[in-house]
Amino acid sequence: MPLLWVSLSFIGGIVFAAVIPGAAWLLLLLLFIPAVFLEIKFIPRAAHPLLSRPLFRIPVSLLLAAFALGGWRFQAEHPRIASDEIAWHASDEAIGITGTVISYPEESPGSTIAIVKAQTIRAREIEQAVNGKLELRLPGGYNLEYGDVLFLEGRLDSLLDSVSPPTRSYLARRGIYSRMQYPQVTTLKRAAGSPIMSALFSLRTRAQQAIYSQIPFPESALLSAILLGTDWNLPDYLVEAYRACGVLHIIAISGFNIAIISNLIIRLARRLFAPGKAGLFAIISILLYTLLVGGEPAVVRAAIMGSLAIPAHYFGRRVISLHSLILVAALMLAGNPYLLWDIGFQLSFLACLGLITIVDPLIKAIDTVLGMLCSEAARRWWSPILLLVVTTLTAQFCVWPVLIQMNPSFSWTTLPANLALILIQPLLMAAGGLATIVGLFIPAAGRFLGAAAWPLLAYCNRVALNFGFQAGTEIQLPPDSGWISAILVAAVLIYFSIRQVAALAYSGISDQ
Repeated sequence: MPLLWVSLSFIGGIVFAAVIPGAAWLLLLLLFIPAVFLEIKFIPRAAHPLLSRPLFRIPVSLLLAAFALGGWRFQAEHPRIASDEIAWHASDEAIGITGTVISYPEESPGSTIAIVKAQTIRAREIEQAVNGKLELRLPGGYNLEYGDVLFLEGRLDSLLDSVSPPTRSYLARRGIYSRMQYPQVTTLKRAAGSPIMSALFSLRTRAQQAIYSQIPFPESALLSAILLGTDWNLPDYLVEAYRACGVLHIIAISGFNIAIISNLIIRLARRLFAPGKAGLFAIISILLYTLLVGGEPAVVRAAIMGSLAIPAHYFGRRVISLHSLILVAALMLAGNPYLLWDIGFQLSFLACLGLITIVDPLIKAIDTVLGMLCSEAARRWWSPILLLVVTTLTAQFCVWPVLIQMNPSFSWTTLPANLALILIQPLLMAAGGLATIVGLFIPAAGRFLGAAAWPLLAYCNRVALNFGFQAGTEIQLPPDSGWISAILVAAVLIYFSIRQVAALAYSGISDQ
């Protein structure tokens, strides 16, 4: 239980530091750390306001130290550009940069985008070693591969300005502060990256080619987005249809996708190995899949949570989902505090928090009402449908503030579209995944299985198009609706979270 409060305090420190960036967080941290030992030594446990309570059992000064640590970690992440950083050399003049491609290139018809780790820079006939990363944009169809060593000659643009904080920039949140667009490119060397990542990205490319060879477009682009995270080949009209009816999460790698894949891996491992080896196999498999699809925040969070639950599954130790979620969030933010402002991280965290804390109490209440109104047979028939409806509504409700900030509108088609697709996605992933794996080794069999998966993919696209392009279904919301919805959702989540934490504390589960 103490880890929960320490993690929350750490996250609170990050939020507070973003609001008041000039605080002396390091000094506060140095003051609070010795205060922890003094508090434990001189204040009796029975008289302590928190140590004496089963809900907390933690010194106040430790919470303050974690709070200060979060504030200091946010401050430490603020970019400090020195002369040996690539972003220092951004200017209107053409310069030469030698660097290595360290990401999986996004190759769409309109552009090719990759992240390059800079090694040297040449400006005015002077060459020097540099550090840092930049985003490289090239015309569509340009062939890049992970591990390519390139010499780039062109203008380097800065992504930082004095007005907008780094938290507002998608690239700055990843530690990328400069961009080079359409430079002259010379490939100096191939396959200079990590052999493990090269093998994984090569497998990703082969899997994508297998999907496109056995399933017609645009259904092939949809399956590639769902399984491999390569969503940049989806047609714009299709992406807009999924967005308009509120099911854009279907075409993105998410915690739901990882949960399905984790469950399949665990079931396979249990059949092939003894419990200890099966758990290790499952963890390694989830890690490799996470790297394969690019390691987005939502995927990493779900993968870590899935890995935390595996030892409990095999060895009998209970892992509390709410505690695991908060701990994983704190660990990810310790690595990169700017993730707190990442849309994908926010959507995944809020949806998962709602499913953990809200769904079970609502289902129990509904079951109680059904037990009074219906027969046992009718209750059993209705329960799966109600679980589906409650789960969908809960996830949509919890991410509502984020969606409103992105697009201040509401669509009446969101709920029916989600209900029409939520049962299909596990079947789609299982059928599409099997077709992809078999297609890597036996192309003819892969095409046969791909034909079986195609109707499910076509159904998803048809649902999105039918619901997304209905006239008059979107309502524009007033400017303050984002804050109102955020306060409402926060109040509901806090209420249900406190109920769950209190129940765990007083039942003794947290000590097991």
